[in-house]
Amino acid sequence: MAGGFSCALLAALVSVSYADVVDLSGNWTLLNNVRGERIPASVPGSMYTALYTNKLIPDPLYRDNDVKLRWIGREDWTYTRTFQLSSADLSASALHLVCDGLDTFSTVFINNKKVGTSENMFVQYVYDIKNAAKVGDNTISVEFDSAVKVAEQKANASAYDIPNDCPPKAQNGECHVNMIRKEQCSFSWDWGPSFPTQGIWKDIYIEAFNTSVIRELSVATTRGSGGEWMLDVGVYFDVGGGSVSGVLTTYVVGTSVMKSMPLTLTPTNSSSNFTITIPSSEKIDIWWPNGYGNQTRYNVNVTFTSNNEVSNKQRRVGFRTVELVQDPVGNNTGLTFYFKINDVPVFFKGSNWIPADNFQENINKKRLRRLLQSAAEVHINSMRVWGGGVYESEDFYDIADEFGIMIWQDLMFSVALYPTTPDFLSTVSQEITHQVRRIRHHPCIVLWAGNNENEKGLRQDWYDVHLHYKRYYDDYVKLYVTTLKTIVNKEDSTRVYLSSSPSDGQETEKEGWVAKDPGSELYGDIHFYDYISDLWKDSNYRIPRFASEYGIQAWCDIETLEDVFDSGDFDYWGPMSYHRNHHPLGNIEMIEEIVLHFNEPINPDYKQKFSDIIYLTQINQAVSIQTQSEHYRRWQNAMTSDGRGQTMGALYWQLNDIWQAPTWAGIDYTGKWKMLHYYARKFFAPILISPFIDGNFLNIYMVVDEIPLTEVKDTKTGMNVFTPANSFISLLQSNFPREEAVHLMTKTAEATTGVLYIQMYRWDSFTPLRTWNVTYKLKKSSQSVFKQDIDTLVSATGCPGRSSCFLYMYLNDPASGINAYVPLTYYNSVTGLAKAQVMVTDVTMMTNTEFEVTVGSNRIAPFVWLDAIGIPGRFSDNGFLMMAPSRIVIFTSWDPVDLETVKRSLKTKSLMDIQFS
Repeated sequence: MAGGFSCALLAALVSVSYADVVDLSGNWTLLNNVRGERIPASVPGSMYTALYTNKLIPDPLYRDNDVKLRWIGREDWTYTRTFQLSSADLSASALHLVCDGLDTFSTVFINNKKVGTSENMFVQYVYDIKNAAKVGDNTISVEFDSAVKVAEQKANASAYDIPNDCPPKAQNGECHVNMIRKEQCSFSWDWGPSFPTQGIWKDIYIEAFNTSVIRELSVATTRGSGGEWMLDVGVYFDVGGGSVSGVLTTYVVGTSVMKSMPLTLTPTNSSSNFTITIPSSEKIDIWWPNGYGNQTRYNVNVTFTSNNEVSNKQRRVGFRTVELVQDPVGNNTGLTFYFKINDVPVFFKGSNWIPADNFQENINKKRLRRLLQSAAEVHINSMRVWGGGVYESEDFYDIADEFGIMIWQDLMFSVALYPTTPDFLSTVSQEITHQVRRIRHHPCIVLWAGNNENEKGLRQDWYDVHLHYKRYYDDYVKLYVTTLKTIVNKEDSTRVYLSSSPSDGQETEKEGWVAKDPGSELYGDIHFYDYISDLWKDSNYRIPRFASEYGIQAWCDIETLEDVFDSGDFDYWGPMSYHRNHHPLGNIEMIEEIVLHFNEPINPDYKQKFSDIIYLTQINQAVSIQTQSEHYRRWQNAMTSDGRGQTMGALYWQLNDIWQAPTWAGIDYTGKWKMLHYYARKFFAPILISPFIDGNFLNIYMVVDEIPLTEVKDTKTGMNVFTPANSFISLLQSNFPREEAVHLMTKTAEATTGVLYIQMYRWDSFTPLRTWNVTYKLKKSSQSVFKQDIDTLVSATGCPGRSSCFLYMYLNDPASGINAYVPLTYYNSVTGLAKAQVMVTDVTMMTNTEFEVTVGSNRIAPFVWLDAIGIPGRFSDNGFLMMAPSRIVIFTSWDPVDLETVKRSLKTKSLMDIQFS
């Protein structure tokens, strides 16, 4: 049936025409009239990359060039080019210039005639150019105004101060970015520089048509009360003029689902919204998050035919359901906060995403794929697109769909108060309407959040506005509730809108949208940062419902810094080190965290000492985030006496970097994995051994996910406990196909039963002192399986004392790869640990991108770090405990490489290679 339709449609379209499109991307000229500059430029692009490509400025990311090149963002730049139009183009009823992204304030001219202006980086602008264009050669000019100057003008013209006015001095940033609708971090952030771009940052083209074109196609999948799948479709047209009648056809490719209907459009009635019910006879494969099943997607084609003119758009959708559960907990101790995907409770394991580059034109699909694939490879199933960057590209969301990475989508408002003038609300309304329509078809998007930390900032008076609190409270509600919430709910009824992150969810709404304690452990989500406490200690962490931000800084690798540092810059306490750290006191805090757990490195060679400190900051970051992430995973089925617990999300800050610097990222600017990202592969593993020191006890939890869970009421606490599904019938009732249900029952049995082996080792011997084994059967998705007094364990093995020994544990057999270890003291107190001779003893080529690397050692060695200098790629494990004379890891390069190059590139490092005080 589907094939027949395609052939019939093809035959029908032979005699029709499509809108003529003149693509204006490519070669332009960039002008600066004040300086007399006139240089070639590429579109999409910005003035920074044009100047750098033409060798008029040095690398903007080199040393302190972000400050030295500040003049660029404070001046006005113009893009211009010529293009050709045919007589057919001019004779069409409509001739429109479509600008998918203008950054930010511009005036657009065709043949020196003004055709429009722009003021919002996130809005698609469409200009009627029929009266300005001509047959043959035409000129287009886009004259940009400095966003820095406009932001200042708007702040000065405001009836009252709207903070946050300027960033901290350490950021070397610009002021008043909250006054304008531009990428907020382009004026600087505590992890990135200030590059206030101007330019045509997305596609730009001309369309000539006689009837209409589909300007936006918005699609979402829902499920009816009877279990039937439905498509919610919105088609939004650009109508050429007058009344247009035709036929609108919607077709789900690969199925028999097709709907055709007559449609009449006018410039004031230019949309069509309808629902298509998928027949129960149609087999629909469901989209699942990473680790839970396949990410099946379907193409939805929509075609409008009128007077032999055709307009067509396609969206790729996934059929899945999303529910955010906020139910009462226990005896009036808050609300739950967790997601069910396709009726299955899912623990969100993930991170936070910031823009991958200061210059959007430098981000391509290959780079996005490597970052998101890196996330998927370490079991990340969710990510928060942070509200101070940009609404990401189609490529980003397509790849997230492909890898099953669920997206918590912030709207682009962050850490500031914002205007609520009629002009500001008008452009913001256009922005949100456009962006929700543009991306809501992606199954990866599971939630909209109105802003980043603005509820918390207002309640905690970050901006010293308490004397005029009501004014700013009224503005807050007007923007995020009256305006944004109304638009989002209208445009997308299939997802929840939260007014802020963090927030107390439904409790925030109940308390008038600014809760007394935004980020309460009893409601919603929290953001947690602590740069003073011992972050290797479980008891220093909060016990929330959901942690959507938490993190700590570490430096990027010294190889990454070599691209942007001079030879004399590699001094941890030097000026360039301080310049790159935009977090005030960040370098000092990292050292203070290091000396809690290690002795301070004292190498007299300042570059080697810097390299040693970098290595230790990465260890500290990795272990800190591991400790916190496992803490959250363990608490998913437990609750304190005061109602805290049932934690169902852990999104650490942050996945990626925007430049080469010390930041919270787990992957640096070049795409190189820091130790944190390697550790994520273990602490987000679907079967986790999670030991921790609980007072004077060793407490070992088993945590399992990526299996179907059911909710069972605990009669003692009143909370819902997540238990592995134990019924084949229940899986069939939860939308799993029969063959998948069989597979999942087997997977569940393997994950919830087994033998845990616990071994005591001395730091100076490969031979264990003693081995215990524990047979377990999990009744919950997180459960303690072993708890014992540590002194009892030490004395039972003949270990001389805690400082001499550590505990190692593995599941079922040593080769399972599921293991963990616990030092019984910190490394600055360990005895018996000496420098090991760790080296690569063999490398075998498996494919032209995969290599088996054999590592040898004569002693136990903690935090063994492997590096493939100059070869982009990643290891199957890194930063690991070497506790046998030999082990094998796999190195996977992103691009093909020969064996000899890999052999030459490999370097090793372990903890005792560092010269300590």
